Amino acid sequence: MNRNWIENIYLEALTSTFAEQKRKPTPSQISKAIEETFPLFTKAIEKHVKRESKNVLKENKKENRNFKANLKTRWGKAFDLLEIFICYNLDHGQTLAYSYRKINIKNVKFEVLLRLHARSCQVAFEVLELLKSGFADGALSRWRTLYEISVLGNFLNNKPEDLSQKYLDYSIVESYQERLEFQKNYKKLGNKTYSKKDNNYVEAQINLLKEKYGKDFVKAYGWSSEYLLPGKRNFAGMEETVEFKHMRPFYKMANNYVHSGAKGFLFKLGTYRQNKVMLAGPSNYGLADPGQNTAYSLLHSTLALHGFEKYLEDAVFMKIAELMIEEIGNEFITTQKQIEAEEKSR
Repeated sequence: MNRNWIENIYLEALTSTFAEQKRKPTPSQISKAIEETFPLFTKAIEKHVKRESKNVLKENKKENRNFKANLKTRWGKAFDLLEIFICYNLDHGQTLAYSYRKINIKNVKFEVLLRLHARSCQVAFEVLELLKSGFADGALSRWRTLYEISVLGNFLNNKPEDLSQKYLDYSIVESYQERLEFQKNYKKLGNKTYSKKDNNYVEAQINLLKEKYGKDFVKAYGWSSEYLLPGKRNFAGMEETVEFKHMRPFYKMANNYVHSGAKGFLFKLGTYRQNKVMLAGPSNYGLADPGQNTAYSLLHSTLALHGFEKYLEDAVFMKIAELMIEEIGNEFITTQKQIEAEEKSR
């Protein structure tokens, strides 16, 4: 259908009406007729769209079910291995929490790392769901978050407990910065601003932090100033201190699917033939990298909890986890190579 179909409807209706009066409609008469009838015309089209949307939704759900069924047939074993691995790490984290908390009422560093581990497990499950739905780019984007958490956890784990407290206290700075942004835009958002009393309270908290840690504490990554040099107080600087920084190429790639750079649509992880397909939905390709990366980063997040206690159980966990990661990687890579071989033969 041509995109000028609405114009044609109007023109035909007006021509017919004015033909009865034996005269042609003027441009101003056409504009006036459109202005007067457009709301009713739009309403009628809206009703039609809503009626048709039921059929569209039904068909889309059917296609999605079929796609996921085929995806499971192809990638099911890899998905299951990853899910088992996530559950294994979650269970181990729960074991560590229960054991350590029995004899340690409160250790800020352990509690921070434990919460980071819980979030790591949650993000890993999110990646898994994106993989099961065929969204490779989205899965790698969420793995990016998991990688950041694992880097942070390992950075804190190798430092004294007071750094973990600084990291926690910095959340007040982040909330303060969010408030400032909100106050700039609350009118356009249709909301009310904070009361003067609330603002004074938050300002007082910020001043207390400056007195406690120094005025630079409220700057970006100010909580890390004791361990990161100026110019290095950022994620990249923190990343340089961990042993698995060799994952950075994947992190850089994942940035493409988080931000709005051209690379994000010029190269799609879920597309085999990059120049022939403009991917606008799920795909059965490109799931290997986010799948195996998720297992790898989740393990590092879990290992950040080791060291608070010493039991052989932890060594056994690590050995089994390493074997599981190898199996997960092999399964994801094998499946992807099968797809590539099929595509090449076409």
